[in-house]
Amino acid sequence: MGDVIHAEAGDYRRSKVPAYEDHMGDLHLRVTHVAMDAGAYDTEWVTVRGIEKPAGKPELPEAEYAIRRRVLADIERPVPRTA
Repeated sequence: MGDVIHAEAGDYRRSKVPAYEDHMGDLHLRVTHVAMDAGAYDTEWVTVRGIEKPAGKPELPEAEYAIRRRVLADIERPVPRTA
């Protein structure tokens, strides 16, 4: 959690169900919650909760989003430091 997702318009939906939505821009979402079974029932979509930050606008309230699994696989995470 806390990861920031950057997804293009066709790779996310602003709902739990990945239904068709038109006129969507790119998504910049700070993930706040991922359920343990978030992607257990769908091979393409994963449901997460997060706070969207549209470009040049205030943050939106926390909401559910359906994100394509391949977008989540591309998130770069920092490498853990070793002593």
